[in-house]
Amino acid sequence: MKRRIAFLGVLAAAAMSLMPPIVQAEDVLRVGISSGYPPFDVLNSDGTLGGFDVDYANLLCERINRKCEFVDIEWDGIIPGLLAKKFDVIISSMGINEERMKQVDFTDPYYKGPSALIALKDAGFTADEAGTAGKSIGLLRASAHECYLKKHMANADMRQYTTSEEAYLDLQAGRIDAVLVDTIPGEVWLKSDPKNADKFAPIKADLYDDQCFGVGSGIALRKGNEALKGKLNAAIAKTREDGSYIALSNKYFGRDIYGN
Repeated sequence: MKRRIAFLGVLAAAAMSLMPPIVQAEDVLRVGISSGYPPFDVLNSDGTLGGFDVDYANLLCERINRKCEFVDIEWDGIIPGLLAKKFDVIISSMGINEERMKQVDFTDPYYKGPSALIALKDAGFTADEAGTAGKSIGLLRASAHECYLKKHMANADMRQYTTSEEAYLDLQAGRIDAVLVDTIPGEVWLKSDPKNADKFAPIKADLYDDQCFGVGSGIALRKGNEALKGKLNAAIAKTREDGSYIALSNKYFGRDIYGN
Protein backbone atom coordinates (compact mmCIF):
# COMPACT_ATOMS: atom_id res chain seq x y z
CA MET A 1 0.00 0.00 0.00
CA LYS A 2 2.82 2.36 0.90
CA ARG A 3 4.55 1.57 -2.38
CA ARG A 4 1.32 2.34 -4.26
CA ILE A 5 0.91 5.68 -2.49
CA ALA A 6 4.55 6.57 -3.19
CA PHE A 7 4.14 5.60 -6.84
CA LEU A 8 1.02 7.74 -7.18
CA GLY A 9 2.91 10.60 -5.59
CA VAL A 10 5.67 10.29 -8.17
CA LEU A 11 3.08 10.28 -10.98
CA ALA A 12 1.40 13.39 -9.57
CA ALA A 13 4.74 15.20 -9.30
CA ALA A 14 5.62 14.27 -12.86
CA ALA A 15 2.25 15.49 -14.13
CA MET A 16 2.65 18.79 -12.33
CA SER A 17 6.08 19.28 -13.87
CA LEU A 18 4.54 19.04 -17.34
CA MET A 19 1.86 21.63 -16.63
CA PRO A 20 2.50 25.23 -17.76
CA PRO A 21 3.40 27.55 -14.90
CA ILE A 22 0.51 29.43 -13.36
CA VAL A 23 0.72 33.13 -14.19
CA GLN A 24 0.38 35.12 -10.99
CA ALA A 25 -1.43 38.46 -10.96
CA GLU A 26 1.83 40.29 -10.34
CA ASP A 27 3.32 38.69 -13.46
CA VAL A 28 0.65 40.23 -15.73
CA LEU A 29 0.78 43.74 -17.16
CA ARG A 30 -2.69 44.83 -18.25
CA VAL A 31 -2.27 47.12 -21.26
CA GLY A 32 -4.97 49.48 -22.48
CA ILE A 33 -5.10 50.13 -26.21
CA SER A 34 -7.62 51.60 -28.62
CA SER A 35 -7.83 49.63 -31.86
CA GLY A 36 -8.94 51.18 -35.13
CA TYR A 37 -5.66 53.09 -35.45
CA PRO A 38 -3.59 51.15 -37.99
CA PRO A 39 -0.75 50.39 -38.17
CA PHE A 40 -0.28 51.07 -34.46
CA ASP A 41 -3.40 49.51 -32.94
CA VAL A 42 -5.40 47.00 -34.96
CA LEU A 43 -8.26 44.59 -34.32
CA ASN A 44 -7.58 41.65 -36.64
CA SER A 45 -10.31 39.71 -38.43
CA ASP A 46 -9.78 36.74 -36.10
CA GLY A 47 -10.44 38.92 -33.05
CA THR A 48 -6.81 39.24 -31.96
CA LEU A 49 -5.11 42.58 -31.42
CA GLY A 50 -2.03 43.61 -33.38
CA GLY A 51 -0.02 46.53 -34.67
CA PHE A 52 3.17 48.30 -33.72
CA ASP A 53 1.97 49.27 -30.22
CA VAL A 54 0.89 45.72 -29.41
CA ASP A 55 4.13 44.18 -30.67
CA TYR A 56 6.18 46.81 -28.87
CA ALA A 57 4.26 46.27 -25.63
CA ASN A 58 5.10 42.56 -25.85
CA LEU A 59 8.80 43.43 -26.34
CA LEU A 60 8.70 45.53 -23.18
CA CYS A 61 6.86 42.85 -21.22
CA GLU A 62 9.58 40.34 -22.12
CA ARG A 63 12.20 42.68 -20.72
CA ILE A 64 10.42 43.24 -17.41
CA ASN A 65 9.43 39.56 -17.05
CA ARG A 66 5.71 40.22 -17.30
CA LYS A 67 2.96 38.88 -19.57
CA CYS A 68 0.99 41.49 -21.50
CA GLU A 69 -2.79 41.22 -21.40
CA PHE A 70 -4.55 43.72 -23.64
CA VAL A 71 -7.78 45.60 -23.00
CA ASP A 72 -9.33 47.24 -26.06
CA ILE A 73 -11.27 50.40 -25.27
CA GLU A 74 -12.54 53.44 -27.17
CA TRP A 75 -10.05 56.29 -27.20
CA ASP A 76 -12.17 58.84 -25.34
CA GLY A 77 -12.49 56.38 -22.45
CA ILE A 78 -8.90 55.21 -22.27
CA ILE A 79 -7.60 57.61 -19.58
CA PRO A 80 -10.74 57.16 -17.44
CA GLY A 81 -10.23 53.41 -17.82
CA LEU A 82 -6.64 53.69 -16.57
CA LEU A 83 -7.70 55.81 -13.61
CA ALA A 84 -10.46 53.30 -12.81
CA LYS A 85 -7.79 50.54 -12.71
CA LYS A 86 -9.25 48.60 -15.64
CA PHE A 87 -5.64 48.22 -16.78
CA ASP A 88 -2.17 49.15 -15.55
CA VAL A 89 -0.77 51.19 -18.44
CA ILE A 90 -1.74 52.70 -21.78
CA ILE A 91 0.49 51.73 -24.73
CA SER A 92 -1.50 53.21 -27.59
CA SER A 93 0.42 56.03 -29.28
CA MET A 94 -0.56 58.54 -26.62
CA GLY A 95 1.20 61.88 -26.96
CA ILE A 96 2.84 63.28 -23.84
CA ASN A 97 1.40 66.75 -23.32
CA GLU A 98 0.72 69.07 -20.40
CA GLU A 99 -3.02 68.48 -20.32
CA ARG A 100 -2.69 64.72 -20.01
CA MET A 101 0.13 65.03 -17.47
CA LYS A 102 -2.36 66.64 -15.10
CA GLN A 103 -4.12 63.25 -14.91
CA VAL A 104 -1.45 60.60 -15.53
CA ASP A 105 2.30 60.00 -15.51
CA PHE A 106 4.31 59.06 -18.58
CA THR A 107 7.44 57.10 -19.33
CA ASP A 108 10.08 58.39 -21.69
CA PRO A 109 8.74 58.69 -25.27
CA TYR A 110 9.08 55.68 -27.55
CA TYR A 111 8.44 57.55 -30.80
CA LYS A 112 7.66 61.00 -32.12
CA GLY A 113 5.83 62.06 -35.25
CA PRO A 114 4.12 65.08 -36.83
CA SER A 115 0.55 65.27 -38.11
CA ALA A 116 -0.94 65.68 -41.56
CA LEU A 117 -4.03 67.28 -43.05
CA ILE A 118 -5.27 64.93 -45.79
CA ALA A 119 -7.77 66.02 -48.44
CA LEU A 120 -8.56 65.67 -52.13
CA LYS A 121 -5.53 66.32 -54.33
CA ASP A 122 -7.30 69.29 -55.92
CA ALA A 123 -8.79 70.53 -52.64
CA GLY A 124 -7.37 74.00 -53.22
CA PHE A 125 -6.97 75.13 -49.60
CA THR A 126 -4.06 75.46 -47.20
CA ALA A 127 -3.45 73.83 -43.81
CA ASP A 128 -3.77 77.00 -41.76
CA GLU A 129 -6.45 79.13 -40.14
CA ALA A 130 -7.35 81.10 -43.28
CA GLY A 131 -7.26 78.11 -45.61
CA THR A 132 -9.44 75.85 -43.46
CA ALA A 133 -12.08 78.43 -42.55
CA GLY A 134 -15.48 76.84 -43.09
CA LYS A 135 -13.94 73.47 -44.03
CA SER A 136 -15.17 70.33 -42.28
CA ILE A 137 -12.22 68.47 -40.73
CA GLY A 138 -12.46 65.02 -39.20
CA LEU A 139 -10.32 63.94 -36.28
CA LEU A 140 -10.21 61.44 -33.46
CA ARG A 141 -12.34 62.42 -30.47
CA ALA A 142 -10.34 63.33 -27.33
CA SER A 143 -7.08 63.36 -29.31
CA ALA A 144 -4.36 66.01 -29.33
CA HIS A 145 -5.60 66.98 -32.80
CA GLU A 146 -8.51 68.77 -31.14
CA CYS A 147 -5.98 71.05 -29.48
CA TYR A 148 -4.16 71.64 -32.76
CA LEU A 149 -7.31 72.43 -34.69
CA LYS A 150 -8.57 74.87 -32.05
CA LYS A 151 -5.20 76.69 -32.05
CA HIS A 152 -4.33 76.71 -35.75
CA MET A 153 -7.60 76.10 -37.63
CA ALA A 154 -10.00 77.88 -35.33
CA ASN A 155 -12.60 78.65 -38.00
CA ALA A 156 -12.85 75.09 -39.33
CA ASP A 157 -15.85 72.86 -38.67
CA MET A 158 -14.49 70.17 -36.36
CA ARG A 159 -16.02 66.69 -36.82
CA GLN A 160 -15.14 64.18 -34.10
CA TYR A 161 -14.94 60.42 -34.65
CA THR A 162 -14.55 57.39 -32.42
CA THR A 163 -11.86 55.95 -34.75
CA SER A 164 -9.74 57.36 -37.54
CA GLU A 165 -11.19 54.72 -39.86
CA GLU A 166 -14.62 56.31 -39.52
CA ALA A 167 -13.15 59.68 -40.46
CA TYR A 168 -11.49 58.18 -43.56
CA LEU A 169 -14.82 56.69 -44.65
CA ASP A 170 -16.50 60.08 -44.46
CA LEU A 171 -13.62 61.66 -46.39
CA GLN A 172 -13.99 59.05 -49.13
CA ALA A 173 -17.75 59.65 -49.25
CA GLY A 174 -17.29 63.42 -49.52
CA ARG A 175 -19.04 64.12 -46.22
CA ILE A 176 -16.01 66.02 -44.88
CA ASP A 177 -13.31 68.08 -46.57
CA ALA A 178 -10.23 66.70 -44.79
CA VAL A 179 -8.91 64.58 -41.94
CA LEU A 180 -6.32 65.66 -39.39
CA VAL A 181 -4.31 62.60 -38.39
CA ASP A 182 -0.81 61.57 -37.35
CA THR A 183 1.38 61.50 -40.45
CA ILE A 184 2.47 57.86 -40.22
CA PRO A 185 -1.05 56.36 -40.02
CA GLY A 186 -2.09 58.80 -42.73
CA GLU A 187 0.68 57.51 -45.00
CA VAL A 188 -0.35 53.93 -44.31
CA TRP A 189 -3.99 54.68 -45.15
CA LEU A 190 -3.02 56.33 -48.44
CA LYS A 191 -0.90 53.30 -49.39
CA SER A 192 -3.53 50.78 -48.30
CA ASP A 193 -5.55 51.22 -51.51
CA PRO A 194 -4.42 52.63 -54.88
CA LYS A 195 -7.72 54.53 -55.07
CA ASN A 196 -6.79 56.42 -51.91
CA ALA A 197 -3.38 57.46 -53.26
CA ASP A 198 -4.88 58.45 -56.62
CA LYS A 199 -7.53 60.67 -55.08
CA PHE A 200 -6.14 62.02 -51.79
CA ALA A 201 -2.88 63.50 -50.51
CA PRO A 202 -1.57 65.47 -47.55
CA ILE A 203 -2.01 69.22 -47.95
CA LYS A 204 0.77 69.42 -45.36
CA ALA A 205 2.42 66.51 -43.54
CA ASP A 206 4.70 68.14 -40.97
CA LEU A 207 2.20 69.87 -38.69
CA TYR A 208 3.44 70.09 -35.11
CA ASP A 209 2.73 72.03 -31.95
CA ASP A 210 4.68 71.30 -28.76
CA GLN A 211 1.83 72.30 -26.48
CA CYS A 212 -0.65 70.00 -28.23
CA PHE A 213 1.53 67.06 -29.21
CA GLY A 214 4.22 67.30 -26.54
CA VAL A 215 7.57 65.54 -26.75
CA GLY A 216 6.35 62.33 -28.39
CA SER A 217 4.25 59.27 -27.58
CA GLY A 218 4.85 57.52 -24.28
CA ILE A 219 3.35 54.95 -21.93
CA ALA A 220 0.76 56.37 -19.54
CA LEU A 221 0.56 55.16 -15.94
CA ARG A 222 -1.40 56.16 -12.87
CA LYS A 223 0.40 58.78 -10.82
CA GLY A 224 2.78 57.53 -8.17
CA ASN A 225 3.68 54.21 -9.80
CA GLU A 226 7.38 55.03 -9.88
CA ALA A 227 8.65 51.44 -9.64
CA LEU A 228 6.82 50.33 -12.78
CA LYS A 229 7.72 53.56 -14.56
CA GLY A 230 11.40 52.97 -13.85
CA LYS A 231 11.24 49.39 -15.15
CA LEU A 232 9.49 50.48 -18.34
CA ASN A 233 11.96 53.30 -18.97
CA ALA A 234 14.81 50.83 -18.61
CA ALA A 235 13.03 48.44 -21.00
CA ILE A 236 12.51 51.21 -23.57
CA ALA A 237 16.23 52.00 -23.42
CA LYS A 238 17.08 48.30 -23.71
CA THR A 239 15.05 47.90 -26.93
CA ARG A 240 17.07 50.74 -28.43
CA GLU A 241 20.36 49.19 -27.33
CA ASP A 242 19.67 45.62 -28.45
CA GLY A 243 18.28 46.55 -31.88
CA SER A 244 14.81 45.08 -31.32
CA TYR A 245 13.16 48.51 -31.58
CA ILE A 246 14.72 49.29 -34.96
CA ALA A 247 13.85 45.82 -36.25
CA LEU A 248 10.21 46.29 -35.28
CA SER A 249 10.11 49.84 -36.66
CA ASN A 250 11.57 48.67 -39.96
CA LYS A 251 8.99 45.88 -40.13
CA TYR A 252 6.10 48.33 -39.92
CA PHE A 253 7.47 51.53 -41.47
CA GLY A 254 10.68 50.75 -43.31
CA ARG A 255 12.56 53.21 -41.11
CA ASP A 256 13.36 54.14 -37.51
CA ILE A 257 10.50 56.31 -36.18
CA TYR A 258 12.00 56.85 -32.71
CA GLY A 259 12.93 60.48 -33.30
CA ASN A 260 11.20 60.81 -36.66
